[in-house]
Amino acid sequence: MSFKELPNSSIIPSSRKYFIVIIALMAIFLGFLWVGESSLDDRIITTRYLLLILAAMTAFSAPYLLFPDRNSTLLQLGNVTSENLMIYVMKRIMKLIWPIYLLIAVMMLGDIHAAGQFLNSKFIYLLTVYLIFTGLILISIARYIKSGLDSQFWKESDRGREIRKKMADYAKYPIDPGSIPSLLNTIWITTLGFAMIIISAIIGQSWSGYGVLFLSAIFFIVSVIYIYANTDSMLKDFYASNAFFLEFFGSNLKGEDLTSKHEVAHLWWVPSRFKVHVWQFLVQIDRKIPAGRVVFTGHLLIWFFAYQRPEQEFIAAVWILFAIIHHLFLVLTFQVEMSPGWLHRWLASGWVWLGSRFWMQLRWVIPLLLSMNAQYFVFGTPDFEIQLQVVSLFIIFAMFLSAYGMSGLNKEVSS
Repeated sequence: MSFKELPNSSIIPSSRKYFIVIIALMAIFLGFLWVGESSLDDRIITTRYLLLILAAMTAFSAPYLLFPDRNSTLLQLGNVTSENLMIYVMKRIMKLIWPIYLLIAVMMLGDIHAAGQFLNSKFIYLLTVYLIFTGLILISIARYIKSGLDSQFWKESDRGREIRKKMADYAKYPIDPGSIPSLLNTIWITTLGFAMIIISAIIGQSWSGYGVLFLSAIFFIVSVIYIYANTDSMLKDFYASNAFFLEFFGSNLKGEDLTSKHEVAHLWWVPSRFKVHVWQFLVQIDRKIPAGRVVFTGHLLIWFFAYQRPEQEFIAAVWILFAIIHHLFLVLTFQVEMSPGWLHRWLASGWVWLGSRFWMQLRWVIPLLLSMNAQYFVFGTPDFEIQLQVVSLFIIFAMFLSAYGMSGLNKEVSS
């Protein structure tokens, strides 16, 4: 079986041209909004900040994007080769992150005041960012695909049980030993990404853009060699990791743990008509990814940026980008495994699911406002006009994606 014959396994439903066009226009709009009127030096600095965010996200999000793969049975039955499996995995990832590449291109080349100037430097730094970001993605994929067997060992071995007991007794924190390899991968990849960005910044200031490009090219080549060095064992590692994360994501929170964390009565901001369905989404998302911890980490990162006292436009753009990133949790609800169409049609209409997704996302508005106002009190930014823009764009994106989820359900019904 060729990997091209496999069903679409992206977390986004079957692609529709109008949706791709809208996402592309949003990426272009955000790029111009962020640095459209900035100088070349400001563009380079801002892109480095963005790359820092992307390095952290790449280090953390890879297992959530890769596993569990609902085509794994077909891959096994089709006896897919390691090379085709690698292409299949890269194809899955690229379907999700292509807007980031477009955003970076707009940030470097979308110069309103000097579009035709410094083109050589702009293309050099654009290629540099692409090489570093892609290299981190390759390394992250290789390491997480290999992590399944190690995670299983830590989860089931006596050594893992001993660590669980010690953490519960001394730190009063119930760590799952199976998450240790993923935690180490996150730390290792984040450190590597930050080191590359800092070193490239130093070289860019001391020498020239060509030195940065040369360093990033070496890093990319090493990442390609690294992932190909693991090709022989990729099939075994992929199936083992898929099996582990399928169990891990499903058993991280279950039964009493989930019902105690999310109860319908706790959803005070949601209208009664949508409460049960919002509760369902929240439970399913927590089986997949610790949303609260991810958002809290994002707030800390933005406060770190604010501590550096950058331009107000930069902080505004970071807050807007962060607000939009919140809706990745909404995109998770488009998965067939999480939201099967037959179940949705049986339980409620498409308009109910639109409202449920929209009201679910409004839970993040109060933390956004509190954090922005606290930052305004400490650092004098973002002001109230920027806060209004952030919240408005947050609500617009929430409504748009919720409507897209309803359109996918309606299209499935009509077919």
